[in-house]
Amino acid sequence: MTDICLISPPGRAYNHFRPPLALMLLSSYLEKNGIRTEIVDVKSETGDEKEKKAIVSSILEQVKKTGAPIVGVPCYTPEFKEIIDLCHAIRQGNPGVKIVVGGVHATLKSEEFFFEGSPIDYAVIGEGELTLLELVKSIKSGTGDFSKVMGIAFYDKAQEGLIKTKPRPLIHDLDEMPFPDYSKVDMKYYTTPNPYNVRGMLLSSFYVLVGRGCPSQCTFCVSAELRKIMASGKTLRCRSAKNVVDEIEFLKQNYSIDGFYFIDDNFTLLPKLVEEICEEMIRRNLNLTWACSSRINTLSENLLSKMKRAGCFQIDLGVESGSEAVLKRLKKGINVNQIKEVFRLCHKIGMRTFCNILINIPDETEEELNETLRLLDEIKPSVTSFNIFIPFLGTEIYANSGLTLGPADYYYLSLPPRELVKEKRFRFARHEIDFSQFYSANHKKYNSPLVFLPSYCSKPYLTQIMRSKRKKDYFFQVGLLAKEFVKQISQ
Repeated sequence: MTDICLISPPGRAYNHFRPPLALMLLSSYLEKNGIRTEIVDVKSETGDEKEKKAIVSSILEQVKKTGAPIVGVPCYTPEFKEIIDLCHAIRQGNPGVKIVVGGVHATLKSEEFFFEGSPIDYAVIGEGELTLLELVKSIKSGTGDFSKVMGIAFYDKAQEGLIKTKPRPLIHDLDEMPFPDYSKVDMKYYTTPNPYNVRGMLLSSFYVLVGRGCPSQCTFCVSAELRKIMASGKTLRCRSAKNVVDEIEFLKQNYSIDGFYFIDDNFTLLPKLVEEICEEMIRRNLNLTWACSSRINTLSENLLSKMKRAGCFQIDLGVESGSEAVLKRLKKGINVNQIKEVFRLCHKIGMRTFCNILINIPDETEEELNETLRLLDEIKPSVTSFNIFIPFLGTEIYANSGLTLGPADYYYLSLPPRELVKEKRFRFARHEIDFSQFYSANHKKYNSPLVFLPSYCSKPYLTQIMRSKRKKDYFFQVGLLAKEFVKQISQ
């Protein structure tokens, strides 16, 4: 019998082959400690409104089938209403079930899950593995004192109030944690060649997480606020190079992947560790194509060259702006000259670059936008992603914005930003530029489908496909790639 059923939220059903990695990590740790788990991970081909009811119905049916007395579900802020509605439906079909929420919103605003008639029993604050294990054991025993379980919130009927227990200490030895529970998800689906993991490249791949935490102060990110809420300790914690490459080799041997993506927000924060990982991959002769996200001021020619020798095909970079003033307001800790140098080095060694740009920054001027466009003309990224900024709870920008969003407003944050910025309260720039027109014009200018062709004709990519065990899968996925090209043209 299943002890706990972990659910991937309905809104993530159409999520471009991205697996529920957090649930997989929870599952493997719980299973290692004798707790039987199942993961409900429903997928949708279209993600349209007509399928939403079918997705929820499928989730409810699978939850009931597991017979689990405990259900766990993560929640991002825009998902709040969706999660509450889902949990009400779960409660209706399973009156005695205990429902646990976790994730970023449960950590930032755990109190919002407890109100008159709420279907939620417990909220996990911070990292979930140790806390959920202890909580499940306490629930199963029937006599547990939940006030002694660190890192949770719950409503105490006897005291008629919300209880938040002491923060759970962070997990520091990540090598002691088991690999994600691949057995609980459809790995055939997730490793099917797709152009989303290594963005823009059709590849059979999977995600790999090296570390947890981030010491940066970026004003558009929640990391700084999360550090205040969770127990004190070393913020950035990483696995050893051997442990990371052991997982990569396991994925290659068991699921025939041709590549992977390091899903860490800033894979290169510890350059020495990155070098060790690259050296280990080269030593084992893994011959895999991969990509990662990186911070501009952590890169050097030596590191980039070693990454390329180890199979790195593309690096995603948080450029954000070509304006020194904007970079300072965002507390990025980088400058325009550093950006130019990193792109020069990437061009020199032949590394594809994926450039992330933010627009609608507070107090943004038209000239600052023009500075960004001039920078793009100079650094010539392989791919450029224009992101219209909307502040989320927990970010410094949100705290200073004057916005007072509550549970009834959170669903707005899931709407397309190009629509959302038509509302005055979500527009932070000083200028009057039409963001929808700006996005369309510049997306097309800096992302011509023609830029992808050299990569598909390149020797590293063609060599990877020729030695792949999935040649037939690539053939059948060409239609998906063509669909993405058409989408790029039409945006």
